[in-house]
Amino acid sequence: MATILNLNHESKTLSYLNAYHCFGRSTTNADTVIDAPEISRLHAVIEWVDEQYVIRDISSNGTWVNDSKLIKDCVQKLNVGDKIYFARTEAHGFLVQELSPPQNMLLAIESSVTNKTPSPIMLSDSNILPSTQQPEIALFYVHSKDKWYKEYLDDVTGVAYAVSDLDIVNFSGKNWQLKLNSPTENTAHLAKPKLLAHQIKYRFNLSQDEETTELTITANDEEFYLSDRAHHYLVLSLARDRDEDAKKGIDEYNQGWRLRETIAKDLGEDMPFVNTHVFRAKRQLVSTLNDVCDGDVLIEKKGNKIRFAGSSYRIYQGNKLIVNRGQEKVSLTVMHG
Repeated sequence: MATILNLNHESKTLSYLNAYHCFGRSTTNADTVIDAPEISRLHAVIEWVDEQYVIRDISSNGTWVNDSKLIKDCVQKLNVGDKIYFARTEAHGFLVQELSPPQNMLLAIESSVTNKTPSPIMLSDSNILPSTQQPEIALFYVHSKDKWYKEYLDDVTGVAYAVSDLDIVNFSGKNWQLKLNSPTENTAHLAKPKLLAHQIKYRFNLSQDEETTELTITANDEEFYLSDRAHHYLVLSLARDRDEDAKKGIDEYNQGWRLRETIAKDLGEDMPFVNTHVFRAKRQLVSTLNDVCDGDVLIEKKGNKIRFAGSSYRIYQGNKLIVNRGQEKVSLTVMHG
């Protein structure tokens, strides 16, 4: 993440650059506010263009990089170690310290009881915070909706709340500010044909002692093998529930819905465990299929109930086929002994 150092602040204040970062006197439009009459309301812009950071002067009184004045409205590439001065005065100087590409992150909001600010948390599209060992909140990006969401993992309803840039997220008793910076490729993702639940086939391979569960998925005539994971057993359990409802003659729309509390009780686990494994299962499917589907094609949600969303699935226990739904031809090939 790109950073600049304020050369005129006693504590050497460090700032993180946005993909488009404006300097100026305006308190509403500038990302870095410089309150001085010689500074224009919008004085200069640093932005990420063609895999590099460039600076552009848009002011009345000029911008200097090292000893050279910038030509107004012309871009100049920035380098680590460059010193930037606004309005030709060292009173408004910044040092370019880091120029790595823009990245989504969480910035800690300083506590009044300590002067030490924790390091930023860099975000991927799917995050469990503060860690997978201590899951409190899921923070994730949905490509098809071009939105970020947060979900509290101890919540029995599993509600996901939309969040935006600069929103506050709380976990581990601390407040963090969401800083969304990455140039996205949403257009490319959305241009791909979206996969629906009925277009994905699942094969669960359960060991005889039910200690390991492997999963193979097939989509667009391409097969993906997923080795044993704890969340595969949770998905398998939901698939079994759906199959049991189908055997009872329950219509497809109403098959397999289970309360999260019931699932937790049946598995002998707590609610964060269930919600975390639901999140992990969805994340793995979306990642495996390169973002051409949403997690809801694996596990659907309705109120405080969830269910396995697949309509074409098989379950093998050892070399025995115990569940076959939505597939006419049955292969007796064992995927894993």
